[in-house]
Amino acid sequence: MNTPNTAFMRDLEQRFKTATGFPNRAHYKIYYCQIREAPILTLGYNPGGDPINMNADGQADKHGSIAAASHSYHEEDEHDILDCHWKENTGLRSLLEPLIGSTSAIRQRVVKTNLAFHRSAKKSDIDIEQAIDQSSPFLAEILQRVRPKLVLLTGPKASLFTTRFASNVAVIAPEERDPGVKQVVFSAQSAVLRATGEPVTVVQVAHASQFGWTYDRHQIPARIRALGEWEDT
Repeated sequence: MNTPNTAFMRDLEQRFKTATGFPNRAHYKIYYCQIREAPILTLGYNPGGDPINMNADGQADKHGSIAAASHSYHEEDEHDILDCHWKENTGLRSLLEPLIGSTSAIRQRVVKTNLAFHRSAKKSDIDIEQAIDQSSPFLAEILQRVRPKLVLLTGPKASLFTTRFASNVAVIAPEERDPGVKQVVFSAQSAVLRATGEPVTVVQVAHASQFGWTYDRHQIPARIRALGEWEDT
């Protein structure tokens, strides 16, 4: 069953495969949900999983561990944050639920992907900057379609996003680090998305799988809500 988003998602994936030479989804992952207009876009570094151990459709690895809620284009409104039980998703839900008011709202109000679509067991297994650059034209198209008001970076430095996709960047809240683990737990910038010409709030938090506990300790959902600029009317 196709949705209004399927044709865009299928076409973008085919062009990404042509550009990279990747034969199938064992080597990349673009989609965690349908690509639709939504107020929040959350971005990690890149999808996990050793390509050697992944099935070609990307839905599970060769040991049976689930890697995606859909083997196609999430036509049944599957959403990996809600429907896949990974440690990262537990952390993301703990941030997003208080931010937008309910867990169920994530399905319609949050789109997730990554700065780089290249799959790897560890970020250090690939040249992450090169992978981000190769994925950037396609992420720009996703930004144009989603038209987010808030870009939530769960781990990546804000500059990795803003230098490629934004202009008129101004600091709202400077980087704050947790003294115990030295990780950036919160920073916020206002900017204009190049893909849409519209204002956006860019927030950097710590990685959801390893440092999701910082969201509650540092009251991250409340601090994002307090920014106000990103909320849709």
